Amino acid sequence: MRGSAEVGGAVTVVNAISTGRGAAIGISLRLRANAELSEDGPFSFKCTNREVDDSVARTAFELVANRYGLKGYGCRIEVESEIPVAVGLKSSSAAASAIALALLDAIGEVPRYQELLDLVTEISVRSGTSITGAADDASACMLGGFVVTDNRRAALLMRAEVDERMRAVIAVPEGRRTYTASFRREALTPFRPLVEVAFELAMRGDYLRAMTLNGLVHAAALSYGTEAIVGALRKGALSCSISGTGPAIAALCTEESVEPVREELEAYGQTMVVDVNNAPARYGGRRVSL
Repeated sequence: MRGSAEVGGAVTVVNAISTGRGAAIGISLRLRANAELSEDGPFSFKCTNREVDDSVARTAFELVANRYGLKGYGCRIEVESEIPVAVGLKSSSAAASAIALALLDAIGEVPRYQELLDLVTEISVRSGTSITGAADDASACMLGGFVVTDNRRAALLMRAEVDERMRAVIAVPEGRRTYTASFRREALTPFRPLVEVAFELAMRGDYLRAMTLNGLVHAAALSYGTEAIVGALRKGALSCSISGTGPAIAALCTEESVEPVREELEAYGQTMVVDVNNAPARYGGRRVSL
């Protein structure tokens, strides 16, 4: 039994750590997973291009095996990823989503979206790669577009298309990583009222202002400084934020402002320019749907 899946990465609009509610936007960086199940044999995991923790793959297989009666089966999982690890671009949520979808494809299961989201968030929590289950990140990876979620109950509150004329300029400092699961949630507690304001903007569909407010608050709170965000906005970015707990910064731009913003963010870290993504993830010949 074989299955495959491909999902996108995402960038933060509202960080969910302090409030339990968050928002994110899909981007075109891809992660692909293949799964092969056999009635006997060992578990094996291989990742090319990026370092993806095998705990996500092991947890995904264990949960799927328990839920769908695959006790005693062996599994080989292979992942190929374009998404940098532990910088805030949702590599763990993308891996959990793609591996779960590949396993479901292998056994011919097509769950409802809420069942799928529950599975992926449980993988994230049990594997130790997320504090909240990251329903916002998982939804952005699997559905594309702009999503708003209540991570406390793994509930999708809103999903909307984003303007595909926008590009995302991303800057990542070299040699610095942040593992969200080990982050101290209480460090952001004093900033919760401001994050609530950003969330209210997101619920109104104003993802650009929500993202910038989130970015200024979390850049200051996490001691990254706000200079890069302010500089990107001055160069024409429509919005700019620390993604997740960083260190990546993401700026949404019109085509005309891409190059000035990219040049501005080069002082912060290595830059890349990617498309926003509205396309849902694929598994087998299907698309994830609500």
